[in-house]
Amino acid sequence: MQIVKKEKFILKEYTFENGRTIPVQMGYETYGTLNRERSNVILICHYFSATSHAAGKYTAHDEESGWWDGLIGPGKAIDTNEYFVICTDNLCNVQVKNPHVITTGPKSINPKTGDEYAMDFPVFTFLDVARMQCELIKDMGIARLHAVMGPSAGGMIAQQWAVHYPHMVERMIGVITNPQNPIITSVNVAQNAIEAIRLDPSWRDGKYGEEQPMKGLQLANRMMFMNAFDEHFYETTFPRNSIEVEPYEKVSSLTSFEKEINKLTYRSIELVDANSWMYTAKAVLLHEIAHGFSSLEEALSNVEANVLMIPCKQDLLQPSRYNYKMVDLLQKQGKYAEVYEIESINGHMAGVFDIHLFEKKVYEFLNRKVSSFV
Repeated sequence: MQIVKKEKFILKEYTFENGRTIPVQMGYETYGTLNRERSNVILICHYFSATSHAAGKYTAHDEESGWWDGLIGPGKAIDTNEYFVICTDNLCNVQVKNPHVITTGPKSINPKTGDEYAMDFPVFTFLDVARMQCELIKDMGIARLHAVMGPSAGGMIAQQWAVHYPHMVERMIGVITNPQNPIITSVNVAQNAIEAIRLDPSWRDGKYGEEQPMKGLQLANRMMFMNAFDEHFYETTFPRNSIEVEPYEKVSSLTSFEKEINKLTYRSIELVDANSWMYTAKAVLLHEIAHGFSSLEEALSNVEANVLMIPCKQDLLQPSRYNYKMVDLLQKQGKYAEVYEIESINGHMAGVFDIHLFEKKVYEFLNRKVSSFV
């Protein structure tokens, strides 16, 4: 069992992609030992609702380990006997109420006003997250990454690294992610979730203090949850009750499966901040590695890393066909890139729950010699 410690990185000034400049901080964790050459570094980027706690425990008494603990550790696919692994808290981390999270976002205090930023916080992108991570990496005296990787939003950040810091990235692994967030996901999940929070009267234009707009936030979380798995998952996990009576008598009465889903999606937002959720959903909506380029092909022409994309065939949020398009473009440019598609009723969440389906592939990819890396 790995006992880990949260560290803090501070930038007195950071200029966002949109031009705003403010002081920022982020938490990070490390696993393993940095070698003398500083050449064994793997950067892990976390998914939408996760934190930098990717592996290990803070104390021996913790009930749960980090979210990718099955993948990271001594003798595992990401072997900490060999690699030095870093994971950071994203900007606007949605779990800002988690005492182990260190982040800068809408709940942070604006030094110019003494009040919370709320909706005056700068809009951030996943390129902003990569840029902040790069500052940390450089501060640690590291010039090159053995690999950068992550699931979902974490894979979006990893792709920004491959495009914007090509000389620093030897390998990039994107799990259940895409180079451009699909329009259907951007609107049906991200934008609708943002609107659900905004329409809650308790939101108060983002100035709700400690009184979270829980109805809107729970609905936003439910929208994401109901797209995170394959249809068969929902049918088997939340079966219908064929002898129910009340839902057939009153429109306001909920079925048993509705009640169970509501309980689950309400319970999972205890540490979540609504404004931070909105900002992170906006970052997902905006995700596009070709932003600032004339085309996806031009953006990918920057990539020097060997690329492995791991989609799930049943993923409703990030359909696998976009992975094949990206890899095809990279291969046509003479780059090393491959798709390793998995299948699971866990759909999008297979990237976190079903690591047994791809851990061997990750191990092999991390240990293969890179092709034509300059």
